[in-house]
Amino acid sequence: NLVVPARNALCSQKYKPVDYKHLYDLAAEAKMASAQIQLKIKKAEQVSKISKEQMLLKQHHQVWWQELKKLSESRQKAEEEMKTFLAEDSHKNNFFFDLRDLEQKLSKEWDTYQINALVPVWQLKEDLKLELSKMQRYLSKESCQKPKINSAEMLQQIKFMKKQQKAILEGLVLESLALERELKEYKENALMHSSEEKNGLFLEVPPELLSLECPYPDLKTLVMEEYQELASGYWAKLQEVDQQLEALARNSDWKEEDQWVFQTVINQYPSDLQRRRTLYLDMLQRYLPHKSRQELVVHEKAWNHYHSIRNQRRVLLLTWAQVRKAFVLRAVATAAEAAAAHEAEVVLADSRQKQLEICADLKA
Repeated sequence: NLVVPARNALCSQKYKPVDYKHLYDLAAEAKMASAQIQLKIKKAEQVSKISKEQMLLKQHHQVWWQELKKLSESRQKAEEEMKTFLAEDSHKNNFFFDLRDLEQKLSKEWDTYQINALVPVWQLKEDLKLELSKMQRYLSKESCQKPKINSAEMLQQIKFMKKQQKAILEGLVLESLALERELKEYKENALMHSSEEKNGLFLEVPPELLSLECPYPDLKTLVMEEYQELASGYWAKLQEVDQQLEALARNSDWKEEDQWVFQTVINQYPSDLQRRRTLYLDMLQRYLPHKSRQELVVHEKAWNHYHSIRNQRRVLLLTWAQVRKAFVLRAVATAAEAAAAHEAEVVLADSRQKQLEICADLKA
């Protein structure tokens, strides 16, 4: 056995055995105290995490409630404007009668859907709540009569309802996919028309310049050449910006649905909101759990770069519209000045001719 020097005398050579039990007790007390401290730390971390989560959820709730309120007001305003528009102009075109018939058809379909799909679910929910309340009263001894519950029949009803709802949901998904394909075709056609309009905006000569009345053909030709040179410069800039946007779109490996969720979530948070980035990144992690935070941050940078170029494109189009308008006004003013100068020259030439004729008569 181990021994330790005795401490009761100076320069003592006596030893006493080690008290292992006491040492074990001290070690056990230290381990218990350490475990309790670690438990307190874990509890504090858990409480802090829950508090942070609740604070984030509260802020999310405020933002999305405001967005819901704004969307509800916008929807109500749009519906009122649509009703007013249809009421005022419905007699002018058969198209409005078709819209009204479509509205009535959709309303009837919605009523049918409620009767066939929603009402049975609500009724089953109320029946289950009623049976559950009866059983709770019996178990709490508030009622002496044991309720008669046919659990097998209820389970069968629930299974049948689930099967019916699944079939309805599958049908709605198919309709949704069909509508998405149709909207995609409309979008492609709209983009095609937009491209044609863009080409016309830049490459077509404005009708004001084509109908320009100028007494000097060389001046009109010079104006046309200057316009085409100016338009070509802006067109080249626009082509460069569009190529950058297409390259960014090609390099993105995100699915279209994930991209839509990303943009939609970010757009819900106003730019002047405090801790905006923290909030929308937190919400994105909830809606896109298969994306890591690093992937979200990388995509956020690419998305910001994409929208920065989109803003450049918008500014370029606005600038070109202003430059185009100013050029047309300047060309019209120049043509008017040229016409006035030409008229003055004609008047001066006529006056000189008359003077020459008068001089010739006097000499004769």
